[in-house]
Amino acid sequence: MANTYVLVCQNADCKARGAVELLDKLGQSLQGAEGVEVKPYMCFGACQAGPNIVVYPTKTWYCQVKASDVEEIAAHAKGGSPVERLTHGVDPSLKDLIFQLLDAGLF
Repeated sequence: MANTYVLVCQNADCKARGAVELLDKLGQSLQGAEGVEVKPYMCFGACQAGPNIVVYPTKTWYCQVKASDVEEIAAHAKGGSPVERLTHGVDPSLKDLIFQLLDAGLF
């Protein structure tokens, strides 16, 4: 099984909206989960929709994430269904650009 990465934006705007707490909570929720890594990401470029989290390689982009969403995102990272209500609100062309960067190994 390929690794799953949970990438949490850590740029200033997302941090101001709680991204540090999200990174910590996801790290705790996914501690010991086989094949899943939680990592900080410098910036996805969708500050207005933050905090932003991308689950990769499924290419699921979560925006406006709150601490109360962490368990559902963790369940998705472990192989569950995406949290559909959090996947809207980011320009599709920006998503494509970020996914191209991730596909190239830039994370």
